[in-house]
Amino acid sequence: MTQHTTAQPRCITTSRTPAPRPRSESPHPRPPASLTPALPPAFEAFCTLHRHRYLDYARAHLPEKDAHRVVRCALGELAVRWPHIVSHPNPVARAWMLLSAYIRTQHPVPPPLSDCPPLQYDALVLNCLLDYSSTAAAEVMGQDPSKIRYLVCSAPSQSRTAARRLRPSR
Repeated sequence: MTQHTTAQPRCITTSRTPAPRPRSESPHPRPPASLTPALPPAFEAFCTLHRHRYLDYARAHLPEKDAHRVVRCALGELAVRWPHIVSHPNPVARAWMLLSAYIRTQHPVPPPLSDCPPLQYDALVLNCLLDYSSTAAAEVMGQDPSKIRYLVCSAPSQSRTAARRLRPSR
């Protein structure tokens, strides 16, 4: 008589090492995670292209330390609004408008420049004070170079002179 033995399922033996615990139960402290937010690559590229010119403009109005702080805050505001900015037909102009308005809240425009429209004032500061060419000013402001030339040339001579004499507030 043959005995039929049914094969017993083999038990998989586990090692004596306990199963790993979830991270929250780990007795070892977790290394600190980077708290730097991941920014869109397009925003990082935008900052790389414009940061130095934004700082130049801010330094024309504010002391060095304040200029860095204000540009950092303005770029943070741009990062928050980035989806709205890139959906604008002219994102560079939109970003410049926000940045220059932010700086003007920190440093009021002195007379006689206070009579100039904001875009003309910005063109005067970049061209007359910082000695940017109309092409360089146009690139940072998101405008056509001919518009920058028009804004500078159509400004009253006392406004152009005042722009050349503009100094950071202390």
